[in-house]
Amino acid sequence: MSDALTQPPAARPWWAGGLLTSGPFRIGFVATLGVLLALLLGAVIVSLSYAITLIFVAIFISLGLYPVVTRLQARGVSKTGAILIVLSGFLAIVATMILLLTPIVIEQASELIRTVPANLTDVENQPWFVDLNENFGGYLTSLLVLAQDAIADPNTWVVVSGGVLAVGASIINATFGIIFVIVMTLYFVSSLDLMKKSLYDLVPASKRDGFIELAEEIGDSIGKYLIGQIILATLNAAFSFVLLTVLGVRYAVVLAFLALFITLIPIIGPVISTSIMTVVTLFDSPISALIVAGVMIVYMQVESYALTPRIIGKAISIPAALVLIAAFIGATLIGLLGALVAAPLVASILLILKKVVVPRQNLK
Repeated sequence: MSDALTQPPAARPWWAGGLLTSGPFRIGFVATLGVLLALLLGAVIVSLSYAITLIFVAIFISLGLYPVVTRLQARGVSKTGAILIVLSGFLAIVATMILLLTPIVIEQASELIRTVPANLTDVENQPWFVDLNENFGGYLTSLLVLAQDAIADPNTWVVVSGGVLAVGASIINATFGIIFVIVMTLYFVSSLDLMKKSLYDLVPASKRDGFIELAEEIGDSIGKYLIGQIILATLNAAFSFVLLTVLGVRYAVVLAFLALFITLIPIIGPVISTSIMTVVTLFDSPISALIVAGVMIVYMQVESYALTPRIIGKAISIPAALVLIAAFIGATLIGLLGALVAAPLVASILLILKKVVVPRQNLK
């Protein structure tokens, strides 16, 4: 037997067991290891946040596409054929956006950024701005000068974009990100049934049926919600493009393209998109800006009370206040994706509370 272990406890060295097997030193040591492990896991998650975000994007897109697969199967199309049809349509839409819309959007966006200082100067000379500026004692002129100086200063764009190298790296990352999401979406759609079966097999047999029922209901709700949001966003973007084109507003394509993604955010997305369109239209004409604001407000009411109930239905049934709170938190954490997935995640949590937690509480 070791001499260190045969010695009296007071004479044993710290590594022989006394301090590490009991007492406050052991508690502190274990707690410190726990904190370090948590920090290490946090650092790993942060470093992998971009990849995790892309994977979640692919998962949510696949959940939005899969209801189309099931509908095609219900109409007699084989599962393989339904998957091939959906994937072909998805690739066709992505290719159309990349080949046709992207060059126009880039051109108009570049022109918009380049002409912003001149547009601000034109606003300063318009009669409505002169009258409004006089009512405010000339303060609007000072604010406009500050905005012009900030926009004209190259350092502003360097700070915003992070420099030329950062912009180039962002473009490269975005390109690879799009390719990654497309490939992962194709994989998830084609193997979603196998993935779900593998998940269900991990659940104990006594609870498997209930888990499958709840998971299928959640997946079906998320899929219907996402495809409904995409339809609503597409309708909003198309209506915005027609309205801006009829009014002769410049940058109609880039504004409609922005609306397509911004209006994916429930409730607050259309408001943000309408505000951006109104401000840009103000560069051309205040009358046109008022028309855009008024018509889009009417459209938002039609969308809320007529289109949304018909397209999304009861797929997601949560209070509007929770949608706003969840969208704000999600956007703060991971941007547009967070705002988009916030509503279905909250709905899933509410569904779990309704189906699992509440019945258990009623049995107590």
